[in-house]
Amino acid sequence: MEISIDFTRPPNKREREKYERRLQRLERPGFVEDVEKIAGSFPGTLPATGLTLRHGFSYRDKGISADASDRKAPPPEMRPPATRLITSRGGALRFELTLIAVAQANRKAGARARLKDLPIESVGNSTRLGWTDLLSADAVDTKKRDAYITAREKRARSVRSALNSLEAAGLVVIAEREGARGRYDSLLLLNESGRDALGEVEEYRVPRAAEATFTLPEGFVSNGWLHVLEDSEIALLLMVACGKGGFPDGGLLAMDSQTRLRHYGIHRDSFSAARKTLEWFGLLQVEELNRHDDGRAEEADLRVHRLGLIRDGFDEAAPQIVVDTLRRQLARR
Repeated sequence: MEISIDFTRPPNKREREKYERRLQRLERPGFVEDVEKIAGSFPGTLPATGLTLRHGFSYRDKGISADASDRKAPPPEMRPPATRLITSRGGALRFELTLIAVAQANRKAGARARLKDLPIESVGNSTRLGWTDLLSADAVDTKKRDAYITAREKRARSVRSALNSLEAAGLVVIAEREGARGRYDSLLLLNESGRDALGEVEEYRVPRAAEATFTLPEGFVSNGWLHVLEDSEIALLLMVACGKGGFPDGGLLAMDSQTRLRHYGIHRDSFSAARKTLEWFGLLQVEELNRHDDGRAEEADLRVHRLGLIRDGFDEAAPQIVVDTLRRQLARR
């Protein structure tokens, strides 16, 4: 039997608190059932080739200015959509990927998304599917002194907030004026590269084979990884899958820090944390350079590591893997 040794240090106090908060969210009553219900409610079937995305969603051709520092994230408006949408607890990135997945599950290559023509309302109910049924959120029924707020109402707020963020990023057009009834029902999905990168509003079309694209495995959506991964982890998966600006080495990807920062908008701390957890979850292969036999970093540890998606890892149901992994790490002392 192969023995796997984790050479990483145990979580420090700050990391431990972060993992404990994340575990608490994932272990709340009904969370796993919610993720499974989303998969069961998903309209249509995503192609076996997976979720296809244009390079511009993850990579910005016009690099961020040379004075950008790898110690903090660049300003959101300078980043590509995948990292522009990153928030600590928001759902905009996950919702954008959900909208794209639904379009690809229901339209042929080259066709417009026409999401408003699908039988999906902004807020569903027990008999009608809504976008609220396709977005995971920390929502439970809450009883207050003078009101009772349902989990569905909270998810509706999350959907509206996500759509407002997507509109600000140039990824959707919300046709109705603010405050209008049914404002979010007439939804126009735009090219995922974003209005700023394209210089104009361009309606989303399912990518054709000849376009510059990359894919995430179908299980990223169907097995719930989309709903349990942090935004920074999703952004790193997108970078590795895209690969633009890096170079191949032995079947893996080498991406220098300047390209990672200035074209993908991923700074050092975010990269280091996401790289570690994705490796634990079995989704990312990491070949670290300049390590001693006991795992300690040599002086040149900031040299470029080699990264690769473990596509088979997405074949497993996400919630339990993430919960079990976090428990193991928290048990280390």
